[in-house]
Amino acid sequence: MRRGARLKCGGERNPRRWAAVATATAVVVLGLVLACDDSIEPRPPKGSNRPPESALVVFGDGLAVQLYKLGLSWSGSDPDGRVTEFRYRWTCLDLGGLPCDPVPGWVTTTATRDTFTLYAPRGSARYRFELVAVDDDGVADPTPASQVFELRNTAPFTVFTPGTLPTRTLPAVTFYPQPADADSSSDPDDDDAAASIVTYRAWLDGSTTIIDAPAGPSGVTLRPEAFEGRYGMRTVFVQVIDDGGSWSEPIQHTWQVDSAPPDGILLVDDCRQGGFLETRSDQSYRNAIDAVAPGRRVVLDVETIARLSQADFEATLSLFQHVVWYTDADTVSSGALELARAGLDAVLGRGGHVLLTSGLAFGTRSAFGADEPRFRDLFGIETVFRGPTGSTNFALSLEDTVQAVVTPGLPQFRFLSLGLRAVMECFGSRQDAATRSLYFYPVGTFVRATADSSQPFVNTEPFDIGVQHELTGGARTVFLSFPIGLPVNDNTGENEAEIRELLRLAGIVGP
Repeated sequence: MRRGARLKCGGERNPRRWAAVATATAVVVLGLVLACDDSIEPRPPKGSNRPPESALVVFGDGLAVQLYKLGLSWSGSDPDGRVTEFRYRWTCLDLGGLPCDPVPGWVTTTATRDTFTLYAPRGSARYRFELVAVDDDGVADPTPASQVFELRNTAPFTVFTPGTLPTRTLPAVTFYPQPADADSSSDPDDDDAAASIVTYRAWLDGSTTIIDAPAGPSGVTLRPEAFEGRYGMRTVFVQVIDDGGSWSEPIQHTWQVDSAPPDGILLVDDCRQGGFLETRSDQSYRNAIDAVAPGRRVVLDVETIARLSQADFEATLSLFQHVVWYTDADTVSSGALELARAGLDAVLGRGGHVLLTSGLAFGTRSAFGADEPRFRDLFGIETVFRGPTGSTNFALSLEDTVQAVVTPGLPQFRFLSLGLRAVMECFGSRQDAATRSLYFYPVGTFVRATADSSQPFVNTEPFDIGVQHELTGGARTVFLSFPIGLPVNDNTGENEAEIRELLRLAGIVGP
């Protein structure tokens, strides 16, 4: 340290490069560099008031090369009063060849310690720290404490998370880096942690568009606009950036990207119960769509997605105006419907059409969670009924017979599949011109045994299990709480005729 000439000061504070968090400290270093910023220009003492003095404490050896996350503490003394606050600033002297930002302004604080994360993107950097104590009469130390620090920042590195790389997708896909950074802790041998990684960055071959995403389990999602209308074999480049601005070498992956068909129908296969039931449901929806909209179907099989992502669903759903989503006889959610809430809402917000068949959407197993009131409104549902146990989910019975007002000639709807437990919700649809009940139990026809066999549970009002609803802007929804994908009435194709009619009622096909 030495007494120096007056410094040239100024510039704006850059919050991205000058972050700070509290920590502890150790060795005293005094500095004697004159301050010059107008906001701390020393004033002559009032009367006999003597100015305070500033002292800086550095964690570890203050003259050695330090990690870019630097812990400091400071103190001040006043021979005829008390120190009430401090002012400090950092000045970038060298960024390893990159230009430094202008000197940021002085920061006022009453704290006596901080950890500073300094911008050091090229592996090394040099900064000056200056500290001024201010006494209770507003007089600043005319000789600020000061020290120059040599900093280091090891570049992070990354690979793709195993098992997450796609071979074929729509122009909406998420990539999952698995980063590590030797500077994530103070231990120089700890080179496999990732706490210091703050940003994932991605771009496509031949594109100048850069996609940045916060580091974390959600990965980095490429949305349709990132592809700029170019499909086929594409290559993505991904790198990670630490909190000191240092970046990893990019990694890359090449895969096939298919465009969404014109006026395409996204069929989300969210049915995972396996065996005969799943096979029949999958077949029913695919056959029904292909019969009335050949070439328009795109299947998104939730079971084949390596990692579920809200951003991924939102990006995929943004490609379609028509969505068919089914869980059918599943009694446990995959989590996909929960993550797709914003994407489905957006589809309807732009006048799209949604057909949803699920016993997991509302009530006890509500996949829509806190957004349930919103989605009840979107699907035309007034209330969800509860059984004697308090659950909103009911088991289908071999003897169940509902009134169907969808397809002429099918006034009843009887399932023959066994082993279906708690797969259906009973609800009351809204009573307005925009809402139409499609399948329901008339009063007194829904009967369930209770603990008191002499007093079974019987519906005293119509119980809906299917509803159509029209929204402003041309959007339409159809919701069924039972597995329409399964055969009914001894006919394995009769349910497909029902699905075709539901596609029309939802506005997905036909007039």
